[in-house]
Parts: sequence; C-alpha cells; structure tokens
Amino acid sequence: MSELLDTARWYVSQGVSVIPVKADGSKSPLLTGWRKYATAPPSDDTLADWFGDPKRIVGLGVPCGPASGNLVVLDFECDKESAYTEWLQRLPDDLRAVALTVPTVTTPSGGKHLWVRLAEPQPGGKLARYAGGKTKIEIRGEGHQVLAPGCPLECHKSGKPYEWDRDPEFIELDGETWAALCAVAADCNEYSAPEQSRDREPRGTPAGEGSPGNDFNARASWADTGLFDAGWTWAYKTGDDRGFLTRPGKESGISASAGQVSSKERGYPYFFCWSTSTDFASETPYSKFAVYALLKHGGDYSAAAKELARMGYGDRPDQRADACHVLDLSRFTLASGVRPFANHTPPPPNEAKPDEPPRIFKWMSELSQQAEDTKWLWQGYLARRAITLFSAHPKAGKTTCLKYLLKAFGGGVSEFFGQPVTPARVLYVTEEDESLWVERRDELGIGDHVGVISQPFRGRATAPEWKAFIASLVATIRSHQFDLVIMDTLSKLWPVREENDAGQVDEALMPLWDIKNADVALLLVHHTRKSGGGEFTAARGSSGLTAFTDVLMELKRNSEDRHDCKRVVKAIGRYRDIPDEILVELRPDGYTSLGDPGDPATRAKHKVFEWMPDLMTVLQDAGEERMSRVEIIEAIKERRGEGPKASDLIGVLDKKIDDGEIEMETGDKGKKTYRLAQ
Repeated sequence: MSELLDTARWYVSQGVSVIPVKADGSKSPLLTGWRKYATAPPSDDTLADWFGDPKRIVGLGVPCGPASGNLVVLDFECDKESAYTEWLQRLPDDLRAVALTVPTVTTPSGGKHLWVRLAEPQPGGKLARYAGGKTKIEIRGEGHQVLAPGCPLECHKSGKPYEWDRDPEFIELDGETWAALCAVAADCNEYSAPEQSRDREPRGTPAGEGSPGNDFNARASWADTGLFDAGWTWAYKTGDDRGFLTRPGKESGISASAGQVSSKERGYPYFFCWSTSTDFASETPYSKFAVYALLKHGGDYSAAAKELARMGYGDRPDQRADACHVLDLSRFTLASGVRPFANHTPPPPNEAKPDEPPRIFKWMSELSQQAEDTKWLWQGYLARRAITLFSAHPKAGKTTCLKYLLKAFGGGVSEFFGQPVTPARVLYVTEEDESLWVERRDELGIGDHVGVISQPFRGRATAPEWKAFIASLVATIRSHQFDLVIMDTLSKLWPVREENDAGQVDEALMPLWDIKNADVALLLVHHTRKSGGGEFTAARGSSGLTAFTDVLMELKRNSEDRHDCKRVVKAIGRYRDIPDEILVELRPDGYTSLGDPGDPATRAKHKVFEWMPDLMTVLQDAGEERMSRVEIIEAIKERRGEGPKASDLIGVLDKKIDDGEIEMETGDKGKKTYRLAQ
C-alpha cells in the first residue's frame, strides 16, 4: 500500500479534493483537464490509479473551489523577509487569533499557505505585490491548485517538504472576517501601478493634466463611475471610497478591489477585477475614467471624455495652460468690459503660430518620450509602441519559451531570462488548435491575464480579411485593456504567399501599425531559414520584415545535443537597453539566465564542446607528463583535424581544475602546464 494513497484518501475524507502533480519542482498538474476535480472529487478507484503504486513518485495537489468545500488559500511569498510575518503583525488581536487557528502550511521556500473555507467559491487575485511587481500576497481561488503536505520532497526544487504548522481543522469563515483578513493583506502592498495610457482625451492623444478624464479620476467617486448602477456592491470597505466589491449576480464574496492600489505618478485609485464573469478584464488596473468609459460608453474613451467635458470635468477652455504652462487669457474680461489679452492666444506647441504657414510636423523640442517605467513590458525585448520579431528554427523551443513568458506576465516573477518583466495582459493569436493551449495552461497554471484567439482563418487569409482582422484586434485591445499582442506564427496568419516578395510582405505589414499605435507591444513569431544567417539575417523571407520591426530576437540551441535544455538568445534593435546575447536554461521551475555565452567561463561551464572527450584522451595518453595549452591544441587538432579556440580551451581547463579533474602547474616563467588529476 502506498503512503501517498493513504494521505490522498485522508484529504478526500476531510472534504478536500486532490489531483496528481509532477514531482519535478515545476508544481504543475500531472494531467490535463484537472479542473473538473475542483467541482467534484475523484473516486477511490481514481485515487488508487494515481497514487497506489509505491514505486511511482508523484506529487499531491489540492484544487481550490467547490469540491474542496469552497477552499481558498491565502498565499504568502517570501522575498528576503516574510510577507506572512508582516501581515500577522498588522492584524488586530481578534483577527490574529482567527489567523492562528486557520490551517497553515509552511512551504519549502519559507512562505505560508492559509487554507480557508467560505460559503461560496472565490476567484483568485493579487492582494499585494513587492515594489518591483512580484507577487507578495495572493488568493489562490477557484481555478487554482496548491501543493499539499504529504508531497514527496522531489516536488519542490529545494528538496524540502510542505508541512502543517499545526494539526489542521478545516473551518469555514464568514464573509466579513475573510474580507477583513484580505484587507490587512492588501495594506501590505508596496507596488504602484504605472499610469494607464488608455486614459485618453477626445482627440486620442494621451490625457493631459487638465483633461476631463484626469479631472474625473481626481474628483469623482466610484459611485460616479456607474459601478453601483451596474449592480456592484461593497463587500468590505477599508476606508473612504475604498475596499472590496461583490460583482453583479452575487450576494457576497470578493470579486474586485477599488482604491487598494494607486497609480505611480498621480496617485489615482485603481479598480482591479478578479472575476472572469464581468465586463472587466481580470487583474487589469482600471482608473475611474476607464471604468466610466466601459460601463457608460461601451469602452469608447473619446465619447466618455466628451460627455465628462459637458458635465464640467476638465480645465475650463478659457483658463487652460499650454505645454509651457502659459494660460490662455484671451477671453478674460475686466469689469469695464475691456479684454486686455484678446489678441494674445498662445497656440498649442505642435500647431503653427498665426504668422507661420500650417505644418504637419513637430519641432524637435515638441517631441514626447515614453516613461521608462511604462515603456518596457519585458526589459530589452518588448516595449509599448514597438514591434519585436522573435525567430528560431522549427522545434527549437519557441513555444516552450513563450508559454513560460505568458506565465511570467501573470506577476508571479519579477524577471524572465534575467531581464525585468512587469505584469501585463496578453492577447495571443495562434495557428494552433486551442486544445494544445489547454494542456499548457494546466501544466503551468497560466491565468486569465491571457486571452487566446485560435486559428482565426480557415485557410490562407486574403488581404481584405487580414485588414479586417487587424481592425478587430485593435478594437479588442482597447475594450479589454491588453498590453501585448503575440502572433504565432506570422507565416501561418498573414496573407503573404511568397515570403521573398517584398511587395506582398510590405502590404501585409502596414496594417500592423494600427496595433502598435494602440499603445501595446507586438511580438511576431517567425521561423528562421534552414541555412541560418549572420548579423540577424536568419529570419525567413524578405528583408522588409526585419527592417520593419524595432527589436530582432533570435533563439538558438546551445549545442547539437537534443537533450540540452540551454538556449542562446541574441537581440538587436533601436533601443539602447537591449542585451546583446544571453544563455538561458530551462529548469523545472522555469528559465534561468546563465550569463553571456561569449564569456569563456560561461561557455566552459555550460557549453558541451565536441572536442572535450579528446581533451581528456590527450591528457590521459600523456600520463604524468604535463602539457602546455599550445601542445594540447595541437594534439587535439591532430586527432580531429581542427583544434579548439584558445579562449574556449582556457575556460574548459579552468572549469575542470575547479572540478578536480585536471591539475595545473605554473613554471618559473609563468608557463602553465596541465595533466589529469593524480
């Protein structure tokens, strides 16, 4: 009998559903379609199939939701300091007493999981983030699963166990107590969301300080946005016009937060929806103006701004400052009726002065720049209002890389490939059947910050169909607040029939400007030609494609070994912040950056050279006689027809010296010689 099977049966006897999880440190479910066990527990025969073989190493996961008694888990991450300790210290005495009776798990990384049952299912959501955007405290709710005590040590990369802090007693908390616990967790937030560039003036330019939208953000209440007219209600208020909300159609439970997170620059309060059963995109910041535009004007920001202007929001036309903070006083009238400034109306900075001819350009001094904290979604690779071309050979690992990138945009990590990444909402357009993405979703736990459009065309799109599709994408981007659009793969989506025909390629690319100008990042996934190419010329087809994009990324295998999980990522583009080349490795918990592959020490440590077995053979044949580097290179060259690069050999020798496989001796004149360790 398997001990794990006994543990699984115990959980089910306590009204807690279970699923099998991979025992490789990834925390991923072992089977697709595992979410059905969040609504009904597995049978005993199914448990025996999953956990009955004592020789099989498999993890134990618990799906949150109805099958586990409407279980939710308050998940505290540990980043140098314990978020749980901070939260516990902030709790008033009565709530701390409750928290210390709730079933609590210490995770292998030093975090905490508090298991709570509620009267109704609860969606998951981020309650607090660290300053850099990494998740600090979150709710693992319906649609999520957590690893449970009883898992083998192999389930976590640290090799440590999940352990109960005390014997668990699964109790149900009332909605008010649960909301109060969440409110204190939200007070632990260190993160300020970037300004949302979709707050627009009627003409579509970014909203200025005196725009109706910004004035509404500063002065209006959440009631003014139309939230409560639409059926939203306060679940728990944490202050004046801030707290947690219940969505329309529900009588209790937390579906969103309002005012718990503010914008970084202006301090405007944001609305965050956690539920996927509303008009709002989940885990996306909405200003009051954005909420008003969506609920009252169907997401038409221009119409919303015009209506607010008619209601008196925004600077008065006769007292609006220009970009240089000069007030237009041309309509100002003295008591005597005199208008002293009637002939002095300063023009907008990008319009011609009265004595200048009309112009369609801006002077250099009038150009605006994106703020660095809002420009980059993924530092060096994906920027707003920029197009990135991501190329690789077929089956080189593009999709694997992309699925982990999608997960990273959920906010669980602060870096990807060693570069900062910020939480973002992604629209993924794929040539693949959606069932393949069901498997990847369940494997990694990719959340609803990602929307998927699967196989949008029945066959090769025509040019009119392509343009109409791009127009629908732009409308979707604006209505659902997307930050990034991914097209995978471009060759299966666009209407180009001859990739080397520059005319066809240019005609297909031009509509993509509309996506770029919607203030999102656009990632085009493409294949490289079989023959490859230097200086970023490997992308298949006309050079017009590479010339059109702002950032070029190429993914290559580190070696010919098909089991090698390392990849080399090269990039070049219009920005100064782009890393030239990095080496990354896929591990059970995701990708890890290993540094610059051009560095000899990095190459020696992580690259498998074909001549490495010859190095050991040459030194073995030499016996106790020591060899110089020049002699080693010549001996390998004699065996293989070509010798290694001196820099690569030095790196490998240093690595093997550190590993105790080779000895080095330095002579009187500094000459270094080598032999196998004796």
